[in-house]
Amino acid sequence: MIWLRQSDTSTVQEMLRQDSLQVVATLSTFWAELKNPALWMKLLSLLLHILFIAALVLIGLRLIDRVAQRWMQRVADLPATHPRRQRASTLANLLSSSARYALWTVGLIMILSELGINVSALLATAGVAGLAIGFGAQTLVRDVISGVFLLFDDTIHVGDLVRIGNDIGTVEHIGVRLIRIRKFDGELLMIPAGELRIFGNRSIGFVRAIVEVGLAYEQDLDTVLPVIERVASEWAQAHREILLEEKPEVQAILNFADSAVTVRVAVQVRPGEQFQAERDLRLRLKRAFDELGIEIPFPRRTIYVREEKTLPPRQIIDTTAPSSTPSKEPLESD
Repeated sequence: MIWLRQSDTSTVQEMLRQDSLQVVATLSTFWAELKNPALWMKLLSLLLHILFIAALVLIGLRLIDRVAQRWMQRVADLPATHPRRQRASTLANLLSSSARYALWTVGLIMILSELGINVSALLATAGVAGLAIGFGAQTLVRDVISGVFLLFDDTIHVGDLVRIGNDIGTVEHIGVRLIRIRKFDGELLMIPAGELRIFGNRSIGFVRAIVEVGLAYEQDLDTVLPVIERVASEWAQAHREILLEEKPEVQAILNFADSAVTVRVAVQVRPGEQFQAERDLRLRLKRAFDELGIEIPFPRRTIYVREEKTLPPRQIIDTTAPSSTPSKEPLESD
């Protein structure tokens, strides 16, 4: 028993001695390598390469910032809500962010390559992962790409009045992926850029203020039409600053409705002014019609009442008479 304990102790001591010798050998080798000038030259060269790559990335980022600043200086005099300034700000941020990510990615790949890491395997793995993510995020990628093209096409701006399907509202924000539109009732629509395929913009070029007036069939159009033209001309004289043509156009006859003859007044105005213009025209026409006694018709319904004739009293045979011979005298019923 004592012999076994002594044997175990000697074994442990031998293992410790071998481990110590191995550590000493490793430290000796490491110290010898540290004193090797070639190692220091290699490390210094590697460090210089990494610093050079980092410097190139930083210089590229600086150039991107300067380009974005110069781009924004072109529209610095415009108001903050101006469409051109907002579009320039959005594009500058988008391009700056994309360029930053691209530069850092290229710089990281070059640094890893300098460190001796197999970049090809990493790129292959990243490609497979990107392909899987792409299949899972097709809608997101489609929305982002559509948003970028929408910004470059310059077809919609913040503050524009647009129609999307049956919804009409004002554009409040244009992002790379989402577009926010505020409807007249206050509802906020958030529409992905990929779904914005067909839309109408009522803030580009000109819009028409259109007022349709119903006239009674009994009215003399030769009398009423000059009144409408006079009212439209007076309104145009008072609102020249919003007009894009000399005077409104009176279009008659537009339609034969159920209870009225429809006449249209149309005029080109600046975008956004059409609603107030239509309200003013309707108010002026109503006042002029009231002064001249011109009737604005409303749906009428003519009801004919037919007088029903009273039926003559029926003749009833009394079948309860005691005699077997029927009575010849008719009985009147109430």
